[in-house]
Amino acid sequence: MDLTGLHLPATDHVYAPREDSYLLGSAARVDPRELVLELGCGAGLAALAAARSGARVTASDLNPFALRAVASAASAMALEVQCVRTDLFDGLGTFDVVLCNPPYLPSVPGEEDPDRWHELALNGGADGQEWLRRFLRALPDHLELQGRAYVIFAQVRSPQVPPEFPRSILGESWDQEPIAHREVPGERLAVFELHRHRKAGTLPTPGSG
Repeated sequence: MDLTGLHLPATDHVYAPREDSYLLGSAARVDPRELVLELGCGAGLAALAAARSGARVTASDLNPFALRAVASAASAMALEVQCVRTDLFDGLGTFDVVLCNPPYLPSVPGEEDPDRWHELALNGGADGQEWLRRFLRALPDHLELQGRAYVIFAQVRSPQVPPEFPRSILGESWDQEPIAHREVPGERLAVFELHRHRKAGTLPTPGSG
């Protein structure tokens, strides 16, 4: 997506767009009229870019400050974005495209961010992947059969994160394609495009039908 001009101001209690946000937003493909969800939207960079592309967009987050920031930015840009406060997919329907930059930092007792909303955006659990596992378990019920998801995977230089990640997280449930990556201090960021796994023998043979 085109992120030109989407320089969102810093807002108290909201995860500001950073390298991972821009990597996800620029790598994802969204077509006009598609139903798009940015889950855990934070400042909503990807949601706003999708709306500007002509998609029908929902931005969701548990953080009320984030949703107010997205609604304000959308109004200032004359874009239509539906903002929903929810945990993961609770109360949401199905979408053609799901965009997600999950919390991925391993939690360290005693080193929590003093701002509870920043901590919510950063803390991925003991190994950094607990939130992501919840997301992947719920995703099939909220992605159209021919839909796709764009997800940030972060290889954090930490003993808690296995070297075979992300395959160890995804398993065989998804066809996966890395479409963008970037190295930042202490992390290797990658965007994966996910489709439902197509088992051998399920596709039509030439001339059939």
